[in-house]
Amino acid sequence: MAAINFPADPNNGDTFTSGTTTWQWNGTVWSIIGGSGAVVVPNSFGVITVAGQDNITAGTASDSLNLVAGANTTITTDAGLNQITLTATGGGGGGGEANQNAFSNIAVSGQTTIAADTTTDTLTLVAGSNITLTTNADNDSVTITSTASGGSSTFNSLTDVQTSQIQIHDIYEHASATYRVDNVGTTAYTFNSHYSGNNPTIYVLSGTTVAFDLDEIAGHPFELQDNTLTALTTNLVHVANDGTVSTNSSAQGKSSGMLYWRIPESITNNTNYTYQCQSHASMFGTITIKRLANI
Repeated sequence: MAAINFPADPNNGDTFTSGTTTWQWNGTVWSIIGGSGAVVVPNSFGVITVAGQDNITAGTASDSLNLVAGANTTITTDAGLNQITLTATGGGGGGGEANQNAFSNIAVSGQTTIAADTTTDTLTLVAGSNITLTTNADNDSVTITSTASGGSSTFNSLTDVQTSQIQIHDIYEHASATYRVDNVGTTAYTFNSHYSGNNPTIYVLSGTTVAFDLDEIAGHPFELQDNTLTALTTNLVHVANDGTVSTNSSAQGKSSGMLYWRIPESITNNTNYTYQCQSHASMFGTITIKRLANI
């Protein structure tokens, strides 16, 4: 192909034709003019538009568009592939920290909030006293297990509660009333928690449970009797201070612990039963039963 000899000192806007092609001088280079008279800039865009930003317009046919890497971004060009690659290098994007399914802050009620300082910050769980931590990477789990030992087979062997004022027999069974039994020598029982005087008449309801606290009558075995003065052999439960449970006839004649009497509802109204010391005949009193159905 023969060389084209362009004019040596063109003025801006001058044209030059060679064969079927016409060029125009733009002050810097000769640009081909198309059939409509417009300057042809092959394989390029006259205007670059970015949503929300100013449009970029080529000032001349030889104008260049410069891509500038902002914060946390790198730009890579490949002339062979005519390719430009934009890569985020951090700041919360995918190019920095691969896993963004995380919390910036960890809050625990009543404690100081833990804040992540960077996208690669790590939250460390520390096992406290009597705690073990086990992690499982396969199912993304943390297992918290208490290793504390505790429990007791008897109420009084508990070491972390005050038991001096309460015994297991106090809470063995619910009772409608608990009578604190005491004595005056060998002459009388007293029930100062509910009644005054010696050997008072006690009133109870059928269909309820009453309890007799016997801890203050050492040496005076306590017995409940029916209206024929025969010792009861049913509906009785005695709980000793060490937690030993005795029932029915075996619950009679105790001088410590708690005696529970489960009073049958069917007992006739105003029937008189008795309490009696097995060792001292003068320690004797009446228990009058009021039938619940007649109230």
